[in-house]
Amino acid sequence: MCRLFALHSDRPVTADLWLLDAPYSLLNQSRFNADGTGLGWIDEEGRPRIRKRPVAAYESEAFTDFATTLRTRAMIAHLRLSSGTGHCEENTHPFLQDGIISAHNGVLEVTDEMRQRVAELDAAQHVQGSTDSEWMAALITGEVAAHGGDLRDGVTAALRWITAHVPVYSVNVLVMKGEELIAVRLPATNELWILERPAAVDAQDRVLEQSSDSLALRARSEDPRGARSVVVASEPLDDDPAWRLLDSGELVHLTPGGQVRSERPFGPLAHALSIEDLGLSAAASQAHAAQARAHADRRRNLAAGASLQTALETTPESATSTPLAGTDITAGAESARPDESAENAA
Repeated sequence: MCRLFALHSDRPVTADLWLLDAPYSLLNQSRFNADGTGLGWIDEEGRPRIRKRPVAAYESEAFTDFATTLRTRAMIAHLRLSSGTGHCEENTHPFLQDGIISAHNGVLEVTDEMRQRVAELDAAQHVQGSTDSEWMAALITGEVAAHGGDLRDGVTAALRWITAHVPVYSVNVLVMKGEELIAVRLPATNELWILERPAAVDAQDRVLEQSSDSLALRARSEDPRGARSVVVASEPLDDDPAWRLLDSGELVHLTPGGQVRSERPFGPLAHALSIEDLGLSAAASQAHAAQARAHADRRRNLAAGASLQTALETTPESATSTPLAGTDITAGAESARPDESAENAA
């Protein structure tokens, strides 16, 4: 399935750690999601920009070069795995419409009623390609305009309309206007994770270093750890136990000032689709077997790391010398973080 990524920081930073160097970077994920690569960001003058091509990130030197030089406070990245529509720039995410950048992971059915609703909102002209994602982006763009430019109200209105009127498998979505960012996981079909990284006030001059015991990899970023940032991704990009899986129907709102607000404004889907309801191409895009095995391994590693951290935090000081080397931290990993998402079958 498509992969989502967003970064929001209190200062301009590069995202090469997450895009290229992290143990589970987007560059690595692109081997499963090879139908398109795109970046959307806010430039130094506050303007929304996108850069995208219908190619795999791991095959693109331009993606690697750009990821190491782009500095911004807010960005979205997307890796596409087509659900049956053509490989072209028009179908590649993210989409930029009326100053709003958006990217989607999942499948929904574009009905005549949805097309009519987009036309009523005077947003049909934004649709240039043939994807369900672009129609949803146009609906969001139209609703934001109808709500006086309020991003949160517009996104909520658009997704509430979709939940009531449109057959939906998954509408995980990232939407950005200026340095305001919204992430939604709806429903629990596909995963969406968040990592809040507070500023390290005593480490202004140290580089950020991430590692993965499971892959024996280590990555470094030259951006100072003093930056406060939030990362949203379709899967945890490293083995940090602080990654949190968003709830089904959860909306996370990152304000331009860096506040993180969470709410659950959506009711149940009126027309929920299962993977058996999808066409062959769409179902295949949501159920990559090799990717499913990789996800299962990731969840076990994260659960093991969280269990170990909990054990260390709760160990009395008098017992800190007790060796842990003989402890099997993988045992019971699944129970430590239960599988609550149908994506593991995808």
